[in-house]
Amino acid sequence: MKEQHSIITEWLSGKSNTQRSNIIGSMGDHFANPESLPMEGVLEQLAVCILASCAKDLGLSTMELTGLLIDSRQEALNGLVTVIHGDG
Repeated sequence: MKEQHSIITEWLSGKSNTQRSNIIGSMGDHFANPESLPMEGVLEQLAVCILASCAKDLGLSTMELTGLLIDSRQEALNGLVTVIHGDG
């Protein structure tokens, strides 16, 4: 299976491990009460944080970046996996 690269994975590939850790660290600021959410909800919110961080760094709004992606939800989730695993 051919690996797909997206704007988000390309953006993440340019980040150091420290920068990726900082992205993860900043995600906690966006949750009021994650214990009340199902795991899928937490993952979705984390993926949105990746999408928003990417958009901000690229000087785009989140909606503008979403419009450039083939499947913004899937690409954001893939970006989350990349950050967690430290791939790139």
